[in-house]
Amino acid sequence: MEYLKYEEIPKIRKKLKDIGVTTESQNRLPIFEPTLKAKDGIRVFENKYGKLTVKGRLGQVHKNLLETIFYERELYDFFEDGDNKYLKVLYHEYKVKKYLTTGSTTYCHREYKQLIEDMKQAYVELETNKVKVKGPLILEKTASKITKKTKCNLPNLRGKEIPLAVITFGPVITTLFEKELRFTYDPKPILSLSSGISQAVVRFLKTHKNHPSAGYHLKPLVENLVGEADGKKWWKIKEYLKEDLETLKSIGILIDFKRDRLFVVNNNIGYIQNINCNL
Repeated sequence: MEYLKYEEIPKIRKKLKDIGVTTESQNRLPIFEPTLKAKDGIRVFENKYGKLTVKGRLGQVHKNLLETIFYERELYDFFEDGDNKYLKVLYHEYKVKKYLTTGSTTYCHREYKQLIEDMKQAYVELETNKVKVKGPLILEKTASKITKKTKCNLPNLRGKEIPLAVITFGPVITTLFEKELRFTYDPKPILSLSSGISQAVVRFLKTHKNHPSAGYHLKPLVENLVGEADGKKWWKIKEYLKEDLETLKSIGILIDFKRDRLFVVNNNIGYIQNINCNL
């Protein structure tokens, strides 16, 4: 990967199978806390899909960045080092930050660096019926020897050859992408949601092929991601969902708060599955 010229990448990329942007456990378990303002600490969680312990700070903003890196990736590959296997992804940092930019505000480079650092520092222990794995999400991010001329209009970047970035993922992300069902979708509609719980609910729904015509009972659905939700906690969650009501509707989700039910009403929600295979 390191010794390629940028012009060689498109031809190689066409030969690669789609690795997707996420996996079932990443969306069905709150590895990434369902909030945009995750706090550093220790979280222990269990639902019917598995159990996990997270030490560190991981929230939906981290998931937004991670999915965008996979969505905008140039190349990926699995590398073996003795008994260990690592997934590496090559990507253009400017393209990723541009994709994450909303409105006229440029995505903050300092926040981007902090989110990468958080994912390097976080330690996850995960157990499902398919995998049992523990470790950091990211081992390192380095500058590749492969460069690409940027189209950015900023004076300090215009026309310059920028090194692509390489992320080496730790055992958790590597194992999940190797052994679980993987899913492909455009993260952009999820980024438009204003709350972490709304983003997490949409991601959870995207891992399900069929949705009940009578709708989901809202509270049990949400409790898959937050644990027991009663009193003030449940009231606050519903307030966040209400703020995103119109945006959720635009991507195919209706919520009837009087009946506490959620309906998936069209295919915009998307279920695009990549069956696990030997890569």
